[in-house]
Amino acid sequence: MTTSKNLAVCGIFTGLSLALLYLVSFIPTLDLALPAAAGLLLIVIVLELGRGWAFGVFAACAAVAFFVVPNKSVTLYYAGFFGYYPILKSFLEQKLPRVPEWIVKILFFNAAIIGMYFLALKFLGLDMGGFPPNLARYLPLILLVLANVTFLIYDIMVIDRVAILYNKRLQAKFRRFFH
Repeated sequence: MTTSKNLAVCGIFTGLSLALLYLVSFIPTLDLALPAAAGLLLIVIVLELGRGWAFGVFAACAAVAFFVVPNKSVTLYYAGFFGYYPILKSFLEQKLPRVPEWIVKILFFNAAIIGMYFLALKFLGLDMGGFPPNLARYLPLILLVLANVTFLIYDIMVIDRVAILYNKRLQAKFRRFFH
């Protein structure tokens, strides 16, 4: 594709990602699922145009989302992890052997989740005051363990399967439409 076609496709995917992030304003229970879905759109860009273009879509979506998406925690989830992870995953899987790849993925996820937790505490007013003191003390650790399990499921069962689905069923249609 030409550069102008690439830009048009990236603009469409940026808009779709922003729409998913904004949709949380109407369906607040999907505050983690929709940023994850917005990140999954980048799989198409990575496979069709490359990681550089995908990073551009991520950066544009994250920057605009901070201004237009009312729920700032959703923007934080997207910018802090879900938006760039499919790009990072494709890079790590291509460049590293299996065991170091997983070590880096898990370390990276934990750094991102802990960083987002402290940002949410400081800037978004996250408060553990509603929980009993004994639970509030251990809740961050319990949530971190659950988040790691969810991350493994997201990486193995969601991202990989979306990529396979795209390659087997949607890629030919996508290429026919955009090429």
